[in-house]
Amino acid sequence: MTACAMQASKPPGWSILMNLTHMSISPAVGEKAGKVAMEEMILRLFASDRLSHSQASSTPIEHASLWRADAVHRARNMAQLAGSLANVAEHPSRRWLPDELLVKTRNLARAYEALGTDCGKSDPVPCVPLLATIAVGLAEIFGTARDIAVSVDADTVAMVPDMRRALILICSELIINALKYGYPHGQGGTIRVALKNRETGLSLIVENDGTDFLPEVVAHEGSALLNRLSAELGASLERGVGENGHGYRVGANVFARPAMGLAG
Repeated sequence: MTACAMQASKPPGWSILMNLTHMSISPAVGEKAGKVAMEEMILRLFASDRLSHSQASSTPIEHASLWRADAVHRARNMAQLAGSLANVAEHPSRRWLPDELLVKTRNLARAYEALGTDCGKSDPVPCVPLLATIAVGLAEIFGTARDIAVSVDADTVAMVPDMRRALILICSELIINALKYGYPHGQGGTIRVALKNRETGLSLIVENDGTDFLPEVVAHEGSALLNRLSAELGASLERGVGENGHGYRVGANVFARPAMGLAG
């Protein structure tokens, strides 16, 4: 097994994920409400606050090797969680889970695995295909019952693998936050992802058209992990109201440096 190979360990939230083997949808709840409840339950497992205390610490990471290890660990955990969810969906006793969930979660697991195993390379690699696969996959798995979609508008971007990993994980965390907090009570909408080359560097925007985030929610929306990933990229995060006056918008401004290997 190489240093980049997946580790065989139980991901965070494993015991809660296993509760799905005992979960069923009550007819009294209603089909849509039951599916929404299921999506929201599983989504909680993928949120960064499921990380251990040491991983979720806001303590600054001083060395690039630790930044990289932190991001690789998160990508691998996401791959393991998605794979475990697919295994649960595949079990004959869980046939009430949507049939398409199996294919979608397998695809998402493979994408996160690729994100966590492309280490050791220095040449720039395409960013958009993997980012789009993960962004759309998250919405398909955790937003279908609420009619939540993701749109991706991206320029051609190539980055060295470690920097690409950090950028895509920031996007992933922001989409998970939007799915978790932005659309309560079963409401639907669209999460917009924009990745654009600018004169000053690279701009990533993730915006939802749901309810406005409250300050107390923002303080707990995976900020420690987002801050650490942003530090790896040398990026600044800007939070605010969506462009139409509601919803929630987060922008990550990445300032191009020769060491980042940005290519447009």
